[in-house]
Amino acid sequence: MAKPQNTGTVANGAQHAQISTAAPTPVQGDLNNTSSMRQIEEVHANPEFAFRSLAIPTEEDDPDTLAKYRPFLLDGEVAAQDWVAKLELATATEMSYNDIAKTGERLKVLVLYGSLRAR
Repeated sequence: MAKPQNTGTVANGAQHAQISTAAPTPVQGDLNNTSSMRQIEEVHANPEFAFRSLAIPTEEDDPDTLAKYRPFLLDGEVAAQDWVAKLELATATEMSYNDIAKTGERLKVLVLYGSLRAR
């Protein structure tokens, strides 16, 4: 049996030892600590909603509303090259679609962009 190491003295001058009873934990390069996670259910996206947009087309949108509340929308040429347009958001799109079908109203989304320094 290994001899415990002295780690110092306590207030009354007595020596105390620290003995580890825990089993060594295998590291295995688990940087994200996934070995301690609960089992998760994998989400399978519905391919019908992949790369589908529920946005109101700019041709059908009110010009005043578009200018006042949607200045973040990009024109078609720029939007086609934008990395956000290339995201696959099938699950979020399906949830939004189901909510519109259930309530009859569009989701209200707050988009924060740009800087508040110039007001």
